[in-house]
Amino acid sequence: MGNPFNYLQFARGDQFYDRRDIREDLLSRFLSGQSNVVLYGPRRYGKSSLVAELTGDLEKAGIPCVTLDVVKVPSIDLFVSAYATKVYRRLAPVKFELRKLGTFLKSLRPKMTLDQTGEAGFSFEPSDEQIGAEALTEVLDLPQKLLSGKKRAVVVLDEFQEVKDLLPNDGFERVMRSAIQSHRNVSYIFLGSRYHMLRRMFTDHNRPFYKSAVTIHIDKPPVDESVRFVVDRFASAGKAIACETAERLVAKVENIPYFIQQLGFETFRLIDDARRKSVSPDDVDSAFANLSGFNRDQYEQLMLTLSVSQKKLLIALSRERTDEFGDAYRRRHALGVSSTVNSAKGKLMEDGHIEQSEGKYVVADPFFAQFLRFA
Repeated sequence: MGNPFNYLQFARGDQFYDRRDIREDLLSRFLSGQSNVVLYGPRRYGKSSLVAELTGDLEKAGIPCVTLDVVKVPSIDLFVSAYATKVYRRLAPVKFELRKLGTFLKSLRPKMTLDQTGEAGFSFEPSDEQIGAEALTEVLDLPQKLLSGKKRAVVVLDEFQEVKDLLPNDGFERVMRSAIQSHRNVSYIFLGSRYHMLRRMFTDHNRPFYKSAVTIHIDKPPVDESVRFVVDRFASAGKAIACETAERLVAKVENIPYFIQQLGFETFRLIDDARRKSVSPDDVDSAFANLSGFNRDQYEQLMLTLSVSQKKLLIALSRERTDEFGDAYRRRHALGVSSTVNSAKGKLMEDGHIEQSEGKYVVADPFFAQFLRFA
């Protein structure tokens, strides 16, 4: 059997664990046609895997799902083209006449495409006109217009916070909020990795999406669930790991699902290469050291993009967590005045490099924290 851990793709099936209550709650909401949902939480906590499992559940129940990663369409032209193409391919009825789209989409034109197998299909590209509010509204209304009768669909917009860059002055948010509030057959899931920014979009009363969706915070899974998952994954591949060693693995990576998968993968690789059947604590430590070294170039490049105050704060937090940046803490780590620290903290939290865990500020990536401790 191959490696039972997976960190390079969404965790699906038996590689996905916990989140049972949230998954069942969301499935119930969408099956009954209730509400839009925003899922927010730190990076690597499993939001995208949860949504992948949820959309699989919905598809089995007969509700088609459309997923678009906004970060991959960094201009308004690319967004409307990709969105219209994905929506049409997934939601258009089998016998739908393409020419009818002319009554829906005046700002886009269909284009014949061929995939790698030579099969014909359609995509859409903007006409020569500049994409403005009217054209964007036409595209955003397409899911609702393609659905007939009581048929339902769910649209997933990943990295949704990036829409801020598509039109100036919150223009995209205003247009989309106006469009989707009349959609009776379409529900929306919003998620993203820059969760502080995403949360503000839906909880700040000055923003267009204020109170437009149910907000659900994704936290770390219970430690005992993570430990059980690690034990079961090794057992599924014929390897043994004691609960105490599994607890060590989970603790090493702060019980963050993505990093559990990554450290589990590397630990399994080490013992499998050595043709051993059981995992020792030293194996976990060696795997952790390997991964910290593998990412060194990435972390060095990241450090080059940060200000001096941001670097100093990250190094301080890698060595000593804290719930506040008082005078004593700042003196110990030579961080400077409070205003400088708060500015660095705000930017690092915005970009997901530090988070609050159990009331304390920490470096979000445990391997990055290990790198920083020896900076």
